[in-house]
Amino acid sequence: MRAVLFHDIGSIHVGDYPDPALVDPGDVIVKVDTAAICGSDLHLLHGRIPGMRPDSPIGHEFVGTITQAGPDVQRFKPGDRVVGSFLIACGRCWFCERHEYSNCDQLWVLGYGMFTGDLDGAQAEYVRVPIADLNLHAVDASLSDEQVVFAGDILTTGVYICERAGIKPGDTVAIVGAGPVGLFTLMNARAYAPERIFVVDMAADRLKMAESLGAIPLDSTKVNPVVEIQRATGERGADVVIECVGLAPAFTTALNSVRAGGTVAVIGVHSDLSYDFPLGEVWRRGVTIVMGATCNVQEHWDKALALVKEGTVDPTILITHRLPLEDAVEGYKLFEAHEALKVILKP
Repeated sequence: MRAVLFHDIGSIHVGDYPDPALVDPGDVIVKVDTAAICGSDLHLLHGRIPGMRPDSPIGHEFVGTITQAGPDVQRFKPGDRVVGSFLIACGRCWFCERHEYSNCDQLWVLGYGMFTGDLDGAQAEYVRVPIADLNLHAVDASLSDEQVVFAGDILTTGVYICERAGIKPGDTVAIVGAGPVGLFTLMNARAYAPERIFVVDMAADRLKMAESLGAIPLDSTKVNPVVEIQRATGERGADVVIECVGLAPAFTTALNSVRAGGTVAVIGVHSDLSYDFPLGEVWRRGVTIVMGATCNVQEHWDKALALVKEGTVDPTILITHRLPLEDAVEGYKLFEAHEALKVILKP
């Protein structure tokens, strides 16, 4: 089969790779109909994810059709159309029994190397999915591939972090970061009926999209977003701030933008080992900090897909480029340069 293969830090290519085969009785093989490039795939290129095998398939956002199913698979059969979770949970450990799948003792990730299960990725013609009954979701026939392809990752991430943040009707919400995760968070936050939503970013095109989705855009290259949010709220700050960037300055902006007694929810992927945390000030103001960590996909993708079906969320508006799998390298270049918001790949 053809697949997007990790070669080395900063280097990928499209090449031939052996077709996957069933390994365990709970496995299925999925023919990938549509895949997508995710921001966390760039972590591989940037060397932030150790343990990648040279010339192994990457990618974890996909929708496709089952071609083979192991004897223990109960929920699916060949011919079923499915979307897959980026996170492969075991379904048996203490955390999974409590539906905390993102804390699974196993914690495998498709296409992320030997330290997360050594599973081949889904930017390929075919992918093997272990423990398929838990880690696949059936696709409603009324929904297109592009409507559901993000349900196994960033679409559901927006649902998850909004729930964790505890948004209430009438709240003032601020979202730091207008990348794909930030925009999906914005779409889902609207369902909670906040009074207003600010979105902070530096990219004019992303802020324009946020504004089209009903947000108040704040360009941090032109204004101080903390000052603007304070002014708009009687110098109090936002009730809820959701940080979707994963960099220390963005977290600082979130802390400075929230009101006393408010909540900062973090879903941006952080890798810094330390941070100069203003402990006394956060304690004095009674700020609640919620670390989202890895999205609990399997517990929330029912709701995510329901929001899509009812029209509350339209994932397709984030898709800026549609490319054949053979042009994936170009898609990665566009994505890394922020010239693309979401890139779809068709094997």
